Amino acid sequence: MKITEFLIIDLDARDLVDLKASERQALSLAELEVLKCLVSHVGEVVSKEQLNAAGWPGRVVAPSSLTQCMSSLRKKLVAQTDIELKNIPRYGYSLCIVDEHDVCIDETKVEAVLAQPQLQPNKTGTVFKEKRLNANLTSRLVWPTLVVLLGIIITLHFSGGLKKVVNYIALLAKPQIAAITTQNLEFNHTSSLVSKVFLDSQQSESSQQTTRVDELIANWFNYESVLPASSEKQLFTYDNGQYESVALCNDFDSTCSDRQPLNLVRTADAPVIPLDIQWLADTKLRMEQVTYNKILLDKFETENSGVVEDVYRADVYYYSDTKNVVRADVRLSMIFDSDNRGKLVAAACITDDMLREISIRYQFSGDFKLKQSLVDGKVVKTFLVDIDERRFTSPQQVSKESATIYREIRKNVLQNDQMILRQVYQDDDSGVWMLPLWGETMVWAHREQVSL
Repeated sequence: MKITEFLIIDLDARDLVDLKASERQALSLAELEVLKCLVSHVGEVVSKEQLNAAGWPGRVVAPSSLTQCMSSLRKKLVAQTDIELKNIPRYGYSLCIVDEHDVCIDETKVEAVLAQPQLQPNKTGTVFKEKRLNANLTSRLVWPTLVVLLGIIITLHFSGGLKKVVNYIALLAKPQIAAITTQNLEFNHTSSLVSKVFLDSQQSESSQQTTRVDELIANWFNYESVLPASSEKQLFTYDNGQYESVALCNDFDSTCSDRQPLNLVRTADAPVIPLDIQWLADTKLRMEQVTYNKILLDKFETENSGVVEDVYRADVYYYSDTKNVVRADVRLSMIFDSDNRGKLVAAACITDDMLREISIRYQFSGDFKLKQSLVDGKVVKTFLVDIDERRFTSPQQVSKESATIYREIRKNVLQNDQMILRQVYQDDDSGVWMLPLWGETMVWAHREQVSL
């Protein structure tokens, strides 16, 4: 089966064959059928349902199965510069063959357009009369419709409902979590479960630079006393294309009993470096003693007894080959006014060896609206926060390593009137969040509930 001049599918051997490089890559049965379906619809958008039916006929599979399949196909097509495998958010995928002008060739659509007969007027000019009538009808309807819409907008504005409508539309327009894939991992002689999160609008789900979790953890050493083998572990990971974050609960038994889960961030396209976990634990203890987040989340004042405040606390560490660890001390606090509305305060204190005396600090607060969805069997909570107050402390001196988060905060937090916070896991003792630190950063936080 021919894809391009130098790329074919050997159906008998179930191989992807590069004739120019004389290379073969084996395809799984699902990869073969999905690729055949895409090739037969080159340049067209193929729905996820159609691809699922092709790759797994007669079976009901999780959405992550197709996501993993497409990621694998992209890796096998990475050397083919004239082929693009595009993700169409919330619908499906498209296989495009690119010409020298980087234009997606769609021969089937071109032929369909050319085959359509041209509209010709008849002798009485009926076609033109119909066009004039439609135009007149349209013009008569436009102005009354605009007047009605303007009246609705004015009413909503003075009643305070306009902001709520805008916020709800903004929530629907923001990227959503599309998949949470899971895999088993053997770490320190203990079976662990890894959950990897993807957004529906991100390209990093297929990024060839994405580091496999087992490859990353294989470069950890000297961790026996910090991450003992006697306890079960669970991990959440996310790669936003620029930074890769790993959130690890060291003691998981139906809930996370670890009061200080390990949250690590690294530059995604940097070489994976060996990481001494014991050294990191010692550094962590030293940094906590020297610079402690003094931000107190005392924003909430209520006269009603029995109101419960949810408080999440976590430390996140950015590391590189320089050994200058950057620490973000994060606090997140919220109270619910109803099932899906409430008030939220978020704060972070960022320090490293250069910022011992004065740190980077930021805090924002506001009302939130909550939307819940089920993704691959996990309850995902999306919080849209209308920011009504923010504070930011900028140090006089910033190190190369801390500048990475300094730029992200100024770009993604200080310039926005609305923030999206996502929670992908929660139990009585902890919660896993995607927070605005190094872009979207995966954070496993210890949870406490306080009665006000």
